[in-house]
Amino acid sequence: MSITGKEVEEEQLAVPDSQYFAKIFKEDRQRVEKAYQDLIEGRSEKVKEEYRIVNVQKNNLRKIDWVEAQAAVETRDENGKPLTLVGSSLVITNRKKMEQELTTAKDRAEESNRLKSAFLANMSHEIRTPLNAIVGFSGILASTEEEQEKQEYVSIIENNNTLLLQLISDILDLSKIEAGTLDLKYSNVNLNALMKELECGLLLRVKSNAVKLEFVEPAKPCIAHTEKNRLSQLMINLVTNAIKFTQKGSIRFGYELREKELYFYVADTGCGIPKDKQQNIFGRFVKLNSFAQGTGLGLSICKTLLEHMGGKIGVESEEGQGSTFWFTLPYSSAVDVDKTRKQEDAQPIVVEKGKLTILVAEDNASNYKLFESILKFDYQLIHAWDGREAVEMFREHNPQIVLMDINMPVMDGYEATQEIRKYSAKTPIIAVTAFAYASDEQKVMESGFDGYMPKPINAKQLKAQLIDIMQKRIILL
Repeated sequence: MSITGKEVEEEQLAVPDSQYFAKIFKEDRQRVEKAYQDLIEGRSEKVKEEYRIVNVQKNNLRKIDWVEAQAAVETRDENGKPLTLVGSSLVITNRKKMEQELTTAKDRAEESNRLKSAFLANMSHEIRTPLNAIVGFSGILASTEEEQEKQEYVSIIENNNTLLLQLISDILDLSKIEAGTLDLKYSNVNLNALMKELECGLLLRVKSNAVKLEFVEPAKPCIAHTEKNRLSQLMINLVTNAIKFTQKGSIRFGYELREKELYFYVADTGCGIPKDKQQNIFGRFVKLNSFAQGTGLGLSICKTLLEHMGGKIGVESEEGQGSTFWFTLPYSSAVDVDKTRKQEDAQPIVVEKGKLTILVAEDNASNYKLFESILKFDYQLIHAWDGREAVEMFREHNPQIVLMDINMPVMDGYEATQEIRKYSAKTPIIAVTAFAYASDEQKVMESGFDGYMPKPINAKQLKAQLIDIMQKRIILL
């Protein structure tokens, strides 16, 4: 029996003898041998197979190629046995590579669609849960006369409002990260000052007297060149998480300088995390139990943020004994620390008690009404409808604090602040704005403002920020 055929690229590919079969990839060999055996013994009329062969190159490296081989019986003898075969072999390595890439891309697209569908389903549930309480109790509140009952409903609405706002903030962060538009702006940061500032704000979130929250100052404090807003976000997420799961005991947080990296930690004496849940704790919408409050996105955002900032995150936990969440960031020493001392060097403002005046620059009547409701019992308020009027009223009334909206007609908050700074460099100006990205806060703090508060306004946080500024910058006689 003779075998003839048309060869493509390599002549031996058209010769299916024992030597050739030995070159076929082990996982494919039996299938190809059987196909040719069936053809030769008359059980089939033609062969068309795709398989891999192993070629040894001149440098003794093994090269695997994909081959498409076809063969058919050309002539048979009087007993039906094949006398000659005709066929071809074609090297299809590039085609198989393209097919694999297409398959991989298709699988990724399908997985992406699956994840998007799951994400949207989760989002619908997570948004509707607090919204249901807000809408429901808002309606009941209007018809409730009992004062204690009203306060209970208001508290429920506030808690769910906070949860909903956090969810929206987390979604916006995720969208920026996935879109590749995450804006990281590095500056010199006094880490001790930042941690103490965070401690003051986080203490307000501790509802139980049985829990002690404290910042542990390191033996060697430092000023680092890092991303202040994102570092704050990381610490707030981890400490808030610890508060949620600690009923009694302590929550201690701090940092250490370890060679060329900063090590941050949050250690609590809470319920701890079961071993089987620790591996997935940084996934999206992962909660320790179905009754836990929160978005289930905080730890996932922490992990993604740290990957972008060149850091790592982890957890050490024993169920029933507590947890220690930690993360690292590359350490870069500060080049110039003068900016971090700007507020410390500001001369205090002296004012008579009971006469502290706040200028509120706000173009929305409902928003000003909210400011008035929160602050009217403790401060004298004056109101400007736009940036230009704010500058004029500042010169006329000389207020001790300014609450400045950013997006206003005639003159925006940035320009108004620049004009006010021509008359007073030390008057505290706090931006109160609906521009709520971290990059917006960065721009605000680089534009002469002394504080930043995103809308919607939280009454407790607004009062706390005003008290903090008064303690640092104002002397009451």
